[in-house]
Amino acid sequence: MDFLAACEDLAANVAAFDFVDDPSDVSESDRSMWQALFDLSSDEAVEAIRNWRADFARPTLSQAAWLMVKDAKTAEGFNKESYEYSIFKEQESRKKSRESSSGTVAANGGAQYLLKLEVEATNTEILYRLPKKPKILTGLDDDGNTTKFCLLSGTEKSELLKGPPKTRQPTFIRVSIAQKALSSTSLYPTLGFDTTMPQFRPANSPLPPPLARPGQDEYPVWYFFYGTLADADILSRIIGLGKKDGETQVEYKRARIHRGKLSTWGGKYLALVDADEDSTVDGCAYQVKDQNQEDSLRVYETGKYEVVRCTMELLEGDGGFLQGLTFRLA
Repeated sequence: MDFLAACEDLAANVAAFDFVDDPSDVSESDRSMWQALFDLSSDEAVEAIRNWRADFARPTLSQAAWLMVKDAKTAEGFNKESYEYSIFKEQESRKKSRESSSGTVAANGGAQYLLKLEVEATNTEILYRLPKKPKILTGLDDDGNTTKFCLLSGTEKSELLKGPPKTRQPTFIRVSIAQKALSSTSLYPTLGFDTTMPQFRPANSPLPPPLARPGQDEYPVWYFFYGTLADADILSRIIGLGKKDGETQVEYKRARIHRGKLSTWGGKYLALVDADEDSTVDGCAYQVKDQNQEDSLRVYETGKYEVVRCTMELLEGDGGFLQGLTFRLA
């Protein structure tokens, strides 16, 4: 939303507010509607309506947007005001869901750490003292040897430091990890689409249902890569995929995504961002086999990026489309 639109919404909300309003002026039809739609008591419905109308910064739908969904939403029992409130409640719920499902969130601000697993005896002791098995990330070092790290929350790190191994103090590397919080009930988040808009909600979406996939824990899963991840040697090292007969085992498919464009951050790093429907980016599709591979990729991309859904157009063979994921600048 741009500044002018925000000002127009604010002015409309102020103009619609009745300063002599009191609880008895909330209509019976509105009270009953909100009770049924939002599972409120009579008093709670009146209070919610009055607070909503008194919130001048509340989100509003344009008349054009409301007309697009009016018939469907009226059939569900909404009017424009109550539907705007439902959008707000869903956004709040989704925000809380993202915060609670953004991975292992530590008590000290959500910090996460990598601990290199080296000596077998030390590894056993570390894993034994943790309350649950940590995520193990596998990669290749500069010499092509397999290396393993466990990904720990700040709380798990503190537990280990209470009684470190007798051999030596473990060394922790603080990392940020690309967020992955895919909604199971909506298209959120999808490259190039503002999924908070009513036309992209499941009941009203002109998009086919498969776009709501992949799921949060669905594997194997196709990813669209560009930049360094489109380099087979780099990808092999990140996910710990060794070579066979001197050749990399990475198998890409040439692919293209729509509604995205490449930008940069930090003056040198490529970053995929949302764009209009005419914008395309060419790259590669790769099938990530499991969560361990995905976690390694999320650590590599860092918290500067987030995992979002996308549709890939295959540029080889018989063509076709794949529903998958990619990394977008957060």
